Amino acid sequence: MISDQSVSDGDPPGDGVASAVPFHPVGRHLAFTAKAIRDAFEDMLRASGASLGVWVVLNALSEQDVVSQKDLATHAHLDGATITHHIDRLEQRGLVRRAMDPADRRVRRIEATPEGVLLHEQLVAAAQEFERTVFAGVTEPERERLRKVLDRIDSNLLLLEG
Repeated sequence: MISDQSVSDGDPPGDGVASAVPFHPVGRHLAFTAKAIRDAFEDMLRASGASLGVWVVLNALSEQDVVSQKDLATHAHLDGATITHHIDRLEQRGLVRRAMDPADRRVRRIEATPEGVLLHEQLVAAAQEFERTVFAGVTEPERERLRKVLDRIDSNLLLLEG
């Protein structure tokens, strides 16, 4: 057993060999929880006839209506090749359509079709139910505090990048 004195003054207890004090980083806990949430969210999307790629694209389009493929990639935090793959699949399913931008023929504009809008509405309802389940027992003030803490962590991570 480690005494309070040995912990507080930094000296290892006993024979001078440091004992293993469990370290449970919050970041590890956050990463594992995020993975569990993502896995469950993807399961919910599959059960609703979609994928995370479908969700990301349709959700971004719902927020911005018609956008360029490049803007959509930026908004969804995806690279060009990945967003192209997702858009190709959605276009094959009739959920989005591409059109040339009349102002700049080099730009491809993406918009949700009526089928895409309908699927997005269904996915939003499923996502809201998912969130109710995941946050059962968590009050709205606790959720708001969590959002603020996650925003602060996000800001701190941006400092590491720069």
